[in-house]
Amino acid sequence: MNAKWKNKIGYLDPRSAGGGTATWAFFLKIKGEDFLRKLAAQDMLLSRDQRQLGDSLAKGKVALTIGLTYYSLAPFIKAGLPIQSLPEVKEGTYTSCGSGALSIVKASPHPNATKVFVNWLLSKEGQEIYGKAMGQATRRLDVETKWLTENGIRASKDFLTVEENNRLENYGEETVNNYWARATKIAEEVWK
Repeated sequence: MNAKWKNKIGYLDPRSAGGGTATWAFFLKIKGEDFLRKLAAQDMLLSRDQRQLGDSLAKGKVALTIGLTYYSLAPFIKAGLPIQSLPEVKEGTYTSCGSGALSIVKASPHPNATKVFVNWLLSKEGQEIYGKAMGQATRRLDVETKWLTENGIRASKDFLTVEENNRLENYGEETVNNYWARATKIAEEVWK
């Protein structure tokens, strides 16, 4: 809440689905509603466009961004621009399935092909390929994920106990029901 951050924060709009919403809900869970309202008062660059926020960070228009995915910043990092992850806050950070939530279309025309694909995707090989392509971790214990720390990403399985992971999860039914809708409502109130 330091005044030096006023107009220096880019935030992925928490009023639409994505990392901005997830982070906003986590802030509500660990810091409370008053914190959200004070954070919104920082006159942030609010956008639904991850590329715009990444570009603003790379060009120094904002000093930090909240809610962006690694792969939205990857082109800037690969170009050698001075973008890096923030240190973890004392309260910790939430665990997430990232963009790795798998959905299957009901009554798909080729259910056996779907099963074959899902089995491959969830295999060791599939998770290694998907993780490298997306810059995201897997929950599989037999897939190496410590390389992700170079990009500021920590796989839960490498750094947290099961109990810690359960405390910090931000996508389970209870958390979504208790915090996400409430957090979105607050965001809609502060950014009318």
